[in-house]
Amino acid sequence: MRIPTTARLLAAVGVLAGLAATTALAQDKPYEGVTLRVLSTQQPWDAEIEKRVASFEEETGADVQFDLYAFGQAVQKIGVELSTGSPAYDVFFLEASDVPRYAAAGRLAPFDDAIAAREGFDGADFIPTTLEAFKYDGKQMGVPYFAATQLNYWRGPVLAEAGFDKAPETFEEMLSICKALKEKGIAPCTALRGKPNTSENVWYWTQIMLAQGGHWVKDYPKDMTPTLNSPEAVRATEIYAELLNDHSIPGSVSAGYDEVVVAMQQGNIAMAIEGAPLAGRILDPELSKVQGELGFAPPPGGPAGRFAPFNAQGWAVGASSKNAEAAQAFVLWATSKETVTDVTLNSSFLAVTRQSVWNDPAFTEKHGYDFGYGEFTKAYAQALADGDPIYRLPIPEFRAVGDRVGLALQEVVTGRRSAQDALDAAQADTERMFRRAGYID
Repeated sequence: MRIPTTARLLAAVGVLAGLAATTALAQDKPYEGVTLRVLSTQQPWDAEIEKRVASFEEETGADVQFDLYAFGQAVQKIGVELSTGSPAYDVFFLEASDVPRYAAAGRLAPFDDAIAAREGFDGADFIPTTLEAFKYDGKQMGVPYFAATQLNYWRGPVLAEAGFDKAPETFEEMLSICKALKEKGIAPCTALRGKPNTSENVWYWTQIMLAQGGHWVKDYPKDMTPTLNSPEAVRATEIYAELLNDHSIPGSVSAGYDEVVVAMQQGNIAMAIEGAPLAGRILDPELSKVQGELGFAPPPGGPAGRFAPFNAQGWAVGASSKNAEAAQAFVLWATSKETVTDVTLNSSFLAVTRQSVWNDPAFTEKHGYDFGYGEFTKAYAQALADGDPIYRLPIPEFRAVGDRVGLALQEVVTGRRSAQDALDAAQADTERMFRRAGYID
């Protein structure tokens, strides 16, 4: 049957209206039907973002799925996925020191265009060193959400009872205080990370080595000859081993940051040099036994000065992701001022990388712990200022070097080798690694 002209026009208008509505819906939810997979760690940031991800999903139409693992397990799995170029995941947790390793191999998708197109993202609001740490060859390879350093958490009343009215200024002084506490029957004095890898015992030991006047290489980047067995590195290893073996909690040789946090949280130790971002967990009002007595100070130093640990953690997008645009949109949403502010004001997470949040009076009111023994936010800011920008060498091979040194440290604390012998062996292995990489002849 022939459709009248008017009817045909009305039908055409209806079709066009339907197409317009579909187009508008697609624009409103640009990633409708896209599934994003996030491979990350079981840390407070991840848990808080997972709680809030429904708002991103509602806004964009994407479905975000999280696979979260314990820290060491996550790092290992991420290494496998990125090294093989697997497209199974879109978003990856990364420590900034691992960026060169994967960026040099072409495994990461640069964020520069996504950031430029994101209205109101304000990259200038980030702590400059954290954003810079995620650059490689001039390109932004990820976005940091976590400004990592360490603090000295010390129990004011406990140290005062032993005759000390402030936190130690050097690691040698820390040893002296621990010895004095032990003589008075106050033990263990501290808790240390002992797990043998770059993110655990080496993360701690490096600051002692730098404070003694040592470094990873002779003169980065001009002279890349390793200096892992220098007299300064040997002395640092002896200090570390003495603190761990004589003054730390049982089982320290295999301890990670979780064990250190619990030991301080439960009031089992007098002081701990541990992650500044972990203050929220240590002072969890439902679990903490050190409320009101904890002091905060930058970590101790040594003859060469104070070199607080520094690293940034963030999220990157794999170059093999089939949904790179949507994945980067998710990362930029998660690290936006609005999301970061919401997370830190409504959780224990406080290691924020945005300067505007640090300057927010509401942030100070919630996280500016001060019990009369040193204010948390001031100590945190000082530790970040004291951090060495090359605390970890920005080279693809660094994690392999760090893990090798971690094994050497464990050999020392378990008595299998002297500090000199263990570091001589690590030095020889690192020299071979650097020759293969072309850093040295």
